[in-house]
Amino acid sequence: MTYPFPPRRQMAHQSTDGLTYLRWQNPWIVVGWSCSFPGFGHFLLHNYIQGFLLSLWEVIINRLTHINEAIVYSFSGRFELAKEVLDQRWLYAYMFVYMFAIWDSYLRAIEANKNYHLAVLENSPITPYVIRPLTISSISLKRPWASLLCSCMLPGLGQLYNNRMSLGFYGLFWWMAYMTLSHSHLAVLAMFQGRTQEGLLMLKPAWLLFMPSVVGGATYDAFMTSRDINRLFRMEQRQFFKERYPPFPLELFPKAGGK
Repeated sequence: MTYPFPPRRQMAHQSTDGLTYLRWQNPWIVVGWSCSFPGFGHFLLHNYIQGFLLSLWEVIINRLTHINEAIVYSFSGRFELAKEVLDQRWLYAYMFVYMFAIWDSYLRAIEANKNYHLAVLENSPITPYVIRPLTISSISLKRPWASLLCSCMLPGLGQLYNNRMSLGFYGLFWWMAYMTLSHSHLAVLAMFQGRTQEGLLMLKPAWLLFMPSVVGGATYDAFMTSRDINRLFRMEQRQFFKERYPPFPLELFPKAGGK
């Protein structure tokens, strides 16, 4: 259905950084990723500025508070050490921002779903191809499993495959930082050489605990983004063919009376 007035909501926008668009998402999935790592829920909603700042806050305040060390001690049954290692000066700031990230991502997910449905009803036009001074941006078919495998190998590569430049290089930078500070690459190399115990002693659990959430968030976002780009590609094709080939009234049988 096409309305006689211009749509009020834009479905997608092509920029130098790639494609930003509206999409429907289960708010509780967004909440789950915000619980896993503050800022990840905002990344799924394409609120990148909030996502960058909240994820950066999580890393900085987590290290100042020593949350990850306390988690390691708690899981190993050393609860007294967990209490001692926590820095309560930063604990309240960490807790309130963490809860805010979860609450804010939930509200933004609900609002984004409303705007998505309204944009679909208004049949908001989609621009398939844009040439800019620094890049060529287009909506083309993607391979979701290829983007997932890229993110599994190195978080950030799946986002680069989907033409999300800033998010991709942001993920690559932090993944390399986590690998370096956790000594995970050295530990894996030592294990491959048969020095398993030495490799385990190399690990820095405080930095290692960041990595599962990063891998999971990067692979999920890359896979879903590829699927969404394919959906937008099909929507744009339908819009194009509907405009190019409008309905043509064809009468196969003459009306009664020769009229």
